[in-house]
Amino acid sequence: MTHTKAAPKTPYTHDPTAADPLALSVARARRALGMATALLLLLGGATLSAAASGPGIGIKVGAQTLEDPVDLDKTTRMRVELEVASPLLWDEHVDFALGLGGSYLGSFKDTYTDIVDDTLIDDVYTDRLWLFDIRLAARLYPLGSSSSLRPYVGAGVGYFWFRDNWENEYSDTFEEPPGSGSFVTVTDHVEGNTTLASGFFSFLVAGLSIPVNSNVELLGEVQYDFGKQDEGFDLGGPIYTLGARFRF
Repeated sequence: MTHTKAAPKTPYTHDPTAADPLALSVARARRALGMATALLLLLGGATLSAAASGPGIGIKVGAQTLEDPVDLDKTTRMRVELEVASPLLWDEHVDFALGLGGSYLGSFKDTYTDIVDDTLIDDVYTDRLWLFDIRLAARLYPLGSSSSLRPYVGAGVGYFWFRDNWENEYSDTFEEPPGSGSFVTVTDHVEGNTTLASGFFSFLVAGLSIPVNSNVELLGEVQYDFGKQDEGFDLGGPIYTLGARFRF
């Protein structure tokens, strides 16, 4: 008897949502307003101190809400971002920031079971989806060096990668030799990584930094990614983060 193994399943493909985009946008706007207000209230209780203005390194942790999520039950995912900032320039009105961030978008499993030519076939395919990006922003601090509180606005460009870490568990169970009542199971395991989408995007940013001593400042920030689209995926949307930055 000849047993032919089926070809591995094609890595994850997108099934576009049919949800009302206007309703989703309104709901996200309400959430954005509520979260931004909470950030300001939380950070407003910090003890103010003289602000440093040298180059800085920072970390931000928060949530990323996707315009067109892979799974409508998983529209908002945790995000972590590392940042390197330039010194504050032009009377402390402007700086530049390079950030590297990412989110885990969840795992998805497909199972296929069938009997072909007296052979039981079990095929389990698992996708673990990740979204990474690198971004460069120019930020304007309207109050400059005249205030310890530093609200800021800015804009920038970035590049994203939508990654699928997949694995395929495959097994054939058949009688060997035929008619003996003895069954044999042959298994196989394949795994790999696939970039499902990638490309450039633009974004806006607004936030508030509050110094707690001469070198450390707390951060509350909202970003919105535009044009984060490729291969039928739309991964743009708002990002809300809290964090801290050390300035030298």
